Amino acid sequence: MRSNGSRFECMRMRPHDHIGWVFSGAAAFDELAMPFLAEGAARGELLMYVTGAPSPATASALRNLYGTQTVQVASIGEVYGESGIVDAMAQRATFASVLTDALAAAFSGIRVAADNTALVADEERLAAWIRWEHVADRFMAERPVTGLCAFDRQQVDVNRLRHLATLHPLSSCAEPEPQFRMFADDGNLRLEGQIDSFAVGELPLALDVLPPETGVLIDVSAATFVSRAPLARLRRLASSGVSVTICGDPAALESLELNGLSHGENLVLMAT
Repeated sequence: MRSNGSRFECMRMRPHDHIGWVFSGAAAFDELAMPFLAEGAARGELLMYVTGAPSPATASALRNLYGTQTVQVASIGEVYGESGIVDAMAQRATFASVLTDALAAAFSGIRVAADNTALVADEERLAAWIRWEHVADRFMAERPVTGLCAFDRQQVDVNRLRHLATLHPLSSCAEPEPQFRMFADDGNLRLEGQIDSFAVGELPLALDVLPPETGVLIDVSAATFVSRAPLARLRRLASSGVSVTICGDPAALESLELNGLSHGENLVLMAT
């Protein structure tokens, strides 16, 4: 399984890791990004540094450290489009092309440090960003990519930050604790944490932008159902054709069955 949970520092990041981080002010983003990128350089990765408007001093420092062939410094507009409304499929193609070129140039992968604050500034941008996060996370899960998604708490509402944390398998201990997490893992969409109807209701939004064969996996050793309502929604999701697997200790699975969840078409309870 991929690395997941909360971290006290943004260090020891490896390919397939995808972390969300909250910072305060532009200087704090550079303090966060620099060691993250240094780790990538030591691993032979192509580096990408992305902010709303990179400062000339930071751009110069990065290029002096790593050379223009190893680090790409770009603005949000250059990478994600000037509108700030991310087209998930087009963005995936962009990063796939960058990765292909990087591997052909003998890099081991790509590492992206991005201040994405501007891309969640309003509801339209946020909705587009959420779709992209699901696509990006699947991309990172399957390819040698390491991603740091950072957001400035001085500009983003705390409830929005908490929602954004649910989209990352890893996040900072200093940011709002997510109630749940959903992330790509071995071809599935894994759901962990405190699972209520809202959490289950987020699954179709993610599945809409993921490959059609994507299933849902819930390991009850890392997940708790807060009521019977999310179980009913999972049954309906399975009835719609989505493969739903719930695994864990037999006693925990028996408890779910007593609460009305049972084997059925596209719904599997699997003891581990």
